[in-house]
Amino acid sequence: MKNKKTGKKSIFSGLRKEFCASDTKKHDEASLAELLCEHDKNKIVPFHMPGHKRADFDFLNGAQKIDITEIEGFDNLNDANGIILQSEKLAAEVFGAKHARFLVNGSTGGVLAAIRTVCNAGDKVLIARNCHKSVYNAVEVFGLVPVYVMPSYFEEYGFYGSVFPCDVKKAFEQNPDIKLVVITSPTYEGIVSDVKSIADICRKNGAILFVDEAHGAHTGLYKKFGESARSLGADMVVNSLHKTLPSLTQTALLCVCSDRVDTTELDRNLAIFQTSSPSYVLMASIDGCVRMLKNDGAKLLSEWNKNIDDCKKSLERLNKLSIFQPKKDSRVFAYDKSKFVVLCTGGAISGIELKKVLRNAYDIELEMASVNYAIAMSGAGDTKENFSALESALFAIDDTLASRNGLTTTVLPSLPKKAFEPYQTRTLSGEYVDFDKSSGRVSLENVWAYPPGSPVIVKGEEVCQEDIKNLTLMYESGVSVSSEKREFPTYLYVAKACNEDGTRAATAASHCSNSVAAKSIAQVVIPSEAWESPK
Repeated sequence: MKNKKTGKKSIFSGLRKEFCASDTKKHDEASLAELLCEHDKNKIVPFHMPGHKRADFDFLNGAQKIDITEIEGFDNLNDANGIILQSEKLAAEVFGAKHARFLVNGSTGGVLAAIRTVCNAGDKVLIARNCHKSVYNAVEVFGLVPVYVMPSYFEEYGFYGSVFPCDVKKAFEQNPDIKLVVITSPTYEGIVSDVKSIADICRKNGAILFVDEAHGAHTGLYKKFGESARSLGADMVVNSLHKTLPSLTQTALLCVCSDRVDTTELDRNLAIFQTSSPSYVLMASIDGCVRMLKNDGAKLLSEWNKNIDDCKKSLERLNKLSIFQPKKDSRVFAYDKSKFVVLCTGGAISGIELKKVLRNAYDIELEMASVNYAIAMSGAGDTKENFSALESALFAIDDTLASRNGLTTTVLPSLPKKAFEPYQTRTLSGEYVDFDKSSGRVSLENVWAYPPGSPVIVKGEEVCQEDIKNLTLMYESGVSVSSEKREFPTYLYVAKACNEDGTRAATAASHCSNSVAAKSIAQVVIPSEAWESPK
C-alpha cells in the first residue's frame, strides 16, 4: 500500500498479516524457546516490560535474553490464539487430553481454577483427607462445604495409603448432592488410588472427578510407569511437569479429559488465578518439555525406568534400611515406581537424621523426610551416575547403623468433628491457647507438615489429641510443621470459649448463610466448652 500524498510504500503495509502468517509457520518449525532466542538476536529496541530490557545484568545469568512480555507475534496466555495455543494443543496430544492449559504458578493455580469452575458457594465437595492445602484453601475461599473421605493409613510409617472406591460410594450414599470429588493420586509417597472405579462412581452420581496428579506427570507417557488419571475417567487432571519431568520449577498443565467441563468458564477462572504477566521463560520450558516428550520421550523414559529398576533391585540387599515396595499390601491399590521412599524400619536412624547424613556426608539432597522415612524423588533427568551415588551412600550408611528398639509409631488419624465450615471461621472471635492443651477446641487455622502440605488440623474442626501427638512428634523429630503463622503453633488460634453450659453454640448456626452448613453445625456434638458466635 502506498501513501496517497507521498506515493511511498507504508512501513505498516502487510505487517500484521506477516506476523499472523508467520506465527503458525514458525511454531511448526521451532520451539518457543528457539523463537525467543531468535527474537533476542533481532536486537529490537524493547520499550516494553520487563525492566531488565534484556541487558546483561550478572545476577540474571543470561535468563533475561528470552524473558519478554506479550509482544507482537508471541501470543497471550490468557487469550491464546497463536504460538501458545498451538503449544497447548500439542501438549493435549502428547498427554492424551481433550484440552491442555499451561500453568505458570504451579499446580496450585490449576487447583483453584478447576474447583471454582465446577462449584458455587454452598456446594458440597468430597475431598480425600490427604489433599494438598491448596484444595482446602479453595474450599474456604469459595465458600464450599467439605465432606471428607479417609484414605488407608500406614501407622508404622506415618503416611496415607489409597482412597478406596467403597468409601467414595458410601460418601455419595450419605451425601447424594456432592458436586465435585477431589483426590490425590499418586501421593507424595507414590501411592496410587483406583481412579477408574472412583470415576465410574462419580459419573453415576452426576459429579465431576478432579485428580491432583501433580506428582505423576510421567504416568501414562510410558507403559512401565502405569496409566494416568487422564485416561482412567477423570474429568480434570493437574500435572506438575517440574516435579518429575525436565521442566522448570513452577510449570504445570491442567488437562481437561471429558466433555463435562465448561472450558470457557475454566479459561475465565485461569485468568483470575494466574498472573496477567506470565513468564515466557516458564512457558518456553513447558513447550520444550512437551516437544522433547513427543520426539524423544520413549528413549528418555525407558532409560529412566531401567535405572530405577536396577537401583531398586540392588537396594533390596539393605539391612537396617529398606525401600518401600508395597507389592501385596491391602492398603495400596497401585504404586508409582519412580519414588524412592527409604524406610527407617529398624529404628537405628530417623528419616530426618538420614536426610542430614546424606546431605552433609555424601552431597545428596533428598526431597523430604519425616520421622520414619525419607523420600529420594527420582526424575527423568537423573543419570545412571545419580542412582549409583544414592545406592552407594545408602549401603555405606546402612553398614554403620546399629540396631535400636524398633521405630516410632504414629497414631491412626481420625476425622474430627466439624463445628463450622471453613469459610465461616473468618467471622469468629478467637484466642490463643497452648497447643498441647487445645484438644476439643475449634481451630481457626490450618496446621500441616510441609512437605507434603496436607493439613492435619483444619479450620472449623475440633482439635484431636491424636493430631496433637502426631504433629508434636514430627516437630520434635525435625519435621517442618507450620500453621498459618508460618511456624509451629506453640499457641494455636482457636474459637473463643464462652459459657460452659453451651448456650451460645446454637447461636453459631443462625449465622450460617447456607442451609446445609447450618444444619451440619446444629448437629455437631458440642463439648463442655462452647464457642462464641460471629459478631
